[in-house]
Amino acid sequence: MSKEDPFIEFGREIRRRREVVKLTLEELAERAGLTPNYIGTIENGKRDPSLSTIASLAKGLGIAPGELFGTLPELSSAAEEVGGLFDKTTPDVQGALLTILRATSKRPRGK
Repeated sequence: MSKEDPFIEFGREIRRRREVVKLTLEELAERAGLTPNYIGTIENGKRDPSLSTIASLAKGLGIAPGELFGTLPELSSAAEEVGGLFDKTTPDVQGALLTILRATSKRPRGK
């Protein structure tokens, strides 16, 4: 019983959502403030996107960040909770949270 890599599944979900709303890579990149090449590597499961990148992709797709994890059962409940809490905050608080997450994600794990 082989489980698909969660990053590959996540990338497929990004692509599926993008195609449902009929966006090209370039259009999503412009909306999300990312490059088409970077989004392509995420869609192919070759990149591990940060939470801020996930939030940017969700914004570009016009959905809540937690919705991107609906097909990943092992990540679904935590991601939905984080996405739901994030969406309930003001833009100022969202900016502060993203700043904190970006800063802490650069620290080595276990420190």
